[in-house]
Amino acid sequence: MWPKLLMQLFELLPHISRLVPMADKYFSSKASAEKANEAALAAMAEGVRGDLGQVTKAHVGLYRQLQELSAQVTLVGESAEAARKAAGGQEGRIEALEKQVAAIGLWVKAGVGLLVVGFGVVIALMLRAR
Repeated sequence: MWPKLLMQLFELLPHISRLVPMADKYFSSKASAEKANEAALAAMAEGVRGDLGQVTKAHVGLYRQLQELSAQVTLVGESAEAARKAAGGQEGRIEALEKQVAAIGLWVKAGVGLLVVGFGVVIALMLRAR
């Protein structure tokens, strides 16, 4: 059996010798394609790293602006709270002033009424005296 197998292998040797260069070309082209793919992926990775660096820089600026805006919003909130408290204190004063104006209004009405009555009495006395 072994001798027959060896004889068949000797008959196939010329065909195999033609296949070896084809296999070599195939494997070398596959290796070069893998190297090209690896180089392309490395270039893409560098591009992505550069883009990530730019995005990181942009986010740092945005984060800084966000902190500044947060501080400004806090200051505006504190100012609004102070204004609300001041307005609340002024409401009490305004109510007291309104009460005083109402009281003065009553005094003025009573005073005008008394003046009218007094003028009426003076006119009546002047008419009698004549």
